[in-house]
Amino acid sequence: MTDLSRLNDAQKKAVLDTEGPVLVFAGAGSGKTRVLTYRIAHLIDDLHVNPWNILAITFTNKATNQMKERLSVMLDDNSVWISTFHSLCVKILFRYCEKIGYTPGFSIYDESATNRLMTRILREKHLEDDKDKNKYAYHISLAKNAGLGPDEYFNQIRSTEKDAMLISEIYERYDQYLKENNAMDFDDLLMKCYELLADHDDVRAYYADKFRYIHVDEFQDTNGIQFEILKLLASKWNNVFVVGDDDQSIYGWRGADIRNILDFNKTYPNAKVYKLEQNYRSTQAILDGANRLIKNNLARSEKTLFTDGEKGKAVEYNLYSTDYEEVDNVISKINNLKRIHGYKNKDFAILVRNNSLTRLFETNLNKFGIRYKVFGGFKFFDRKEILDVLAYLRILVNPYDGDAIMRVINLPKRGIRDTTVEQIAELASERSQTLFDIIVDIDNMPFSAGVKQKIYVFRDLIFDLKRAQSDMTFPKFCEYMVKKVGFELYYRSTGKDEDENRWDNIEEFLTYVSENYDDDATIEDFLHTVQLNTEKSEDESDDDYLTIATMHAVKGLEFPVVFIVACEEGVIPSSQSLREANGVDEERRVMYVAMTRAMELLFISAVKGFRRKYNRNEAAMPSRFMSEAKGMPVAVPKANPWQKPSYERFESYRYRDEEENIPSYPYPAQQTKNNYSSYKPQTQIAGAMPKPAENADKKDLSAYRAGTKVRHKKFGIGTVLIVEGSGNTTTVTVAFKDLGIKKFSLAIAPLEIV
Repeated sequence: MTDLSRLNDAQKKAVLDTEGPVLVFAGAGSGKTRVLTYRIAHLIDDLHVNPWNILAITFTNKATNQMKERLSVMLDDNSVWISTFHSLCVKILFRYCEKIGYTPGFSIYDESATNRLMTRILREKHLEDDKDKNKYAYHISLAKNAGLGPDEYFNQIRSTEKDAMLISEIYERYDQYLKENNAMDFDDLLMKCYELLADHDDVRAYYADKFRYIHVDEFQDTNGIQFEILKLLASKWNNVFVVGDDDQSIYGWRGADIRNILDFNKTYPNAKVYKLEQNYRSTQAILDGANRLIKNNLARSEKTLFTDGEKGKAVEYNLYSTDYEEVDNVISKINNLKRIHGYKNKDFAILVRNNSLTRLFETNLNKFGIRYKVFGGFKFFDRKEILDVLAYLRILVNPYDGDAIMRVINLPKRGIRDTTVEQIAELASERSQTLFDIIVDIDNMPFSAGVKQKIYVFRDLIFDLKRAQSDMTFPKFCEYMVKKVGFELYYRSTGKDEDENRWDNIEEFLTYVSENYDDDATIEDFLHTVQLNTEKSEDESDDDYLTIATMHAVKGLEFPVVFIVACEEGVIPSSQSLREANGVDEERRVMYVAMTRAMELLFISAVKGFRRKYNRNEAAMPSRFMSEAKGMPVAVPKANPWQKPSYERFESYRYRDEEENIPSYPYPAQQTKNNYSSYKPQTQIAGAMPKPAENADKKDLSAYRAGTKVRHKKFGIGTVLIVEGSGNTTTVTVAFKDLGIKKFSLAIAPLEIV
């Protein structure tokens, strides 16, 4: 008999209900994997179901392996078919592919293969823009995951997409090429499997009879074609057991359809529904904030998480005047928690909505010697677009750097093909010269006039940059180089969030340079610093690394201490989500996922002032989600989070759950132009200390402005970030290259303008 004593009452009821369709709403940290494994064990050990008749579908290979490991401990015979949707489809297709016109041993094209295929098609149509290639690939994937062919997809997008006909034609040609090559891409695995099961009664009957009990994990993440496959497989026995959490449905942008779980009882009217609400991860204080937040989503299954564990410390909400102050305080808290309470680096996670927000944290964690890893992504200076910028700088320092030249000779796209680059490399090798030698002497090389013209563009760009380098300071030159190369147009012209994020990273790079390198800095200084900071530690044998990650990347993970940073309007919820139907609801679920990663302590912070971009200060307002997590009403804002007013004074302040001073913001429907027309920057926080009488000051205080270079007798040269107050109460916040951010009273500080 399976020992069910470790299950709570709700879990036990779900495990024991084995016949007919069952839907389990499993809240964050409620033990859904335990329920799935115990149910399978119960079927085999107690009901004597043949393991061969049981199917369990997961969403990742990691989840598949974890379930197999758990079942291997519980069962002697673990021949249950456990796999991802894609793996399941591969097994079915390899057995029956001839029925849909493929021969055994068909190829599965990975991303690099499909990229090459798409390039070939675009060249046929005289379209060589890589950005367009990404757009067409995106549309084809979207169509296949919705189960739509070229004509059906055209009818779906013809009224909203100006290139609908071209997209449909490319989709059709793409599929023709795959078929001619006896190949499928990853999306085909789902679509072709569905076609096979739907159109061939014998195949459907075989698998529908075989799988008497079907289990699906993370059901909220299924897309349309996956649900259709599930219904076909369950068509005989209808013993389908799905587990998921609509409150954690955060992959709508990837095709996941939350309606699959919310409308499950429409497909299966006799489905039994269970709710797992007891949480085994977080303190009640953390759960209370998460519960208050998610209740603002109306289209959801009502549930309230609770724990039998301790109440825990209140969630701490912090507002800061700048992003620098936010970073300093987060790192200070981390160091204090390590020193006083014995936490280790691996106990902490810093969560951001977008990876462009990690740079300032990475820089300062390095400065304080705190080891970290960027989970599910690259460290800032390892990101593709930053490496591209660095490659241009490397060429200017060392024009014989062949690796750097190969990286950017056709970036942004100049029509220089890979074969041309290979020919240049071959010529260099034959003549014992460098790539740059060949490029400089391209007039005398055996290339066509058209190819030479494209090489001229790159060569002349390098020459121009080299000339400009000697006439500008390093920070100014970096700005000039980014503009001259054309990175902004290259990334911002696509309209894709991914490319917009890449441009944000480049702007963040420019911000880093402007704030950390003075006029005397050189490219060589910068490159040496970056190379030293990005070298791997000699001792990486342990796993004591703080985690920096996006909110999406940490789904399914947990950490004792979590910092959710940059919780601001336009960040989370993202500005894009405010323009999309149900966009804010999904962003709220993303925030909910982030909050429920915390086990013991949760800190949520935002900037109420401005975030620094390279050549501008962007107004920042705390997110409505902070108000909602606190349980405060959401009201009409006094400011538009995307306008850029001039801020004279912003105070930082902190509040905990028991305090009542979180500003609140509206839902998109409440935002109108008139909401913002009378906005004036807040100059005094309610409850702040009154100003003392102003006295005449010997210093010319009007000369101190944001951007002013100053010298401190002890700390050296710095840049003024913020000027606050007036008279003897005037304070300045100054950024020093090696010492970080410091705040001074102008009346007494040994500062002078340089």
